[in-house]
Amino acid sequence: MALAGAAACAGAAEPPNLILWSARQQADTGVRTQVVQPGRAATDGLLLQGTVVLPAQQSDMVSMPLAGVVQAVLVAPMQSVRAGQAVARIMSPELAQWQREWLLAETQARLAQSKAQRDEQMFADGIVSEHRRNESRAQYEMAQVAARERRQALRLAGVSEAALAKAAAGGGEGLSPQLTLAAPVAGTVLEQLAAPGQRLEAGSPVARIARGGRLAIELQASAQQAQSLHVGDPLSVDGCKTPARITALSPQLSSATQGVQLRAELKGREDCLRINQFVQVRWQGSAAPAGVAAFSVPAAAVVQQGGRFFVFVRQPPGFVATPVSMGPGGGNEVVITSGLKAGDEVAVQGVAAIKGAWLGLGVEGK
Repeated sequence: MALAGAAACAGAAEPPNLILWSARQQADTGVRTQVVQPGRAATDGLLLQGTVVLPAQQSDMVSMPLAGVVQAVLVAPMQSVRAGQAVARIMSPELAQWQREWLLAETQARLAQSKAQRDEQMFADGIVSEHRRNESRAQYEMAQVAARERRQALRLAGVSEAALAKAAAGGGEGLSPQLTLAAPVAGTVLEQLAAPGQRLEAGSPVARIARGGRLAIELQASAQQAQSLHVGDPLSVDGCKTPARITALSPQLSSATQGVQLRAELKGREDCLRINQFVQVRWQGSAAPAGVAAFSVPAAAVVQQGGRFFVFVRQPPGFVATPVSMGPGGGNEVVITSGLKAGDEVAVQGVAAIKGAWLGLGVEGK
């Protein structure tokens, strides 16, 4: 006799959601039960796993300001560097061209200045018109802008102010197509991305430097766990004395894992984590409100139907589909915060067969 029919015949005398289930059926379908236990997560907290990463704002890239050939690389991965320390030397014919154009612009600016001063005096003496005086002024201003632009381009490329001042005073003496790239900040070299003899275009990376400071931890939580987590919550990190704090929770689920990505940052400066390190963190929030008993059950014991969660509690005639509320849990265990009581015996194996009978899918009685 089909279980759906048996449940119907039982009528109102049977508890709600009762699924009749004989001992023979239990043996044939491999159903196994377990008495619920107090939830460990209620006292130990929620365990999450993640990877240590370097936030984008904590790293700097040394790159080629213009095309050239790498002559020497002066740092190595894992080496500590100070701000302004030489990282690489390059040779760039383009740099020589920029210097030549800058000197030419400076010369033209000086000539335009002399002409503007002369026309100013001649206008005051009534020799030239106001239009000519204004035209000379405009030419001088444009020449100044061009010279400043060229000078600024050389400064951005890494040519020092002292070298520019010496070149301006000495008619180009001291300028060279060789350029030294310097570390913009103090930190540790993470990657060396260029080799001697390599030709690189403008913008090509040469080295990546990690600033000393905060590291971040990228974590994964289930959608259910994420409901209990909030920005600002503290997380204890294995191996660290200072707790991390949640700084961001993704508003979307991962299509691959159906999990929620979150980020935590370690506020302290202790040297307890390394980039790409796999770590475990624990959230110490309560899994259930104060005074409410919580019970731990295998994740396989919980089924979802109509947007609600159920477990199948063993009763003498069979099983009762019991609605429950869940707190945060990790791995193969979940925490039930309401719907169960001490001593309840729930199905933990063969649950799919019981659910099929509950939904009237024709599991036959034995």
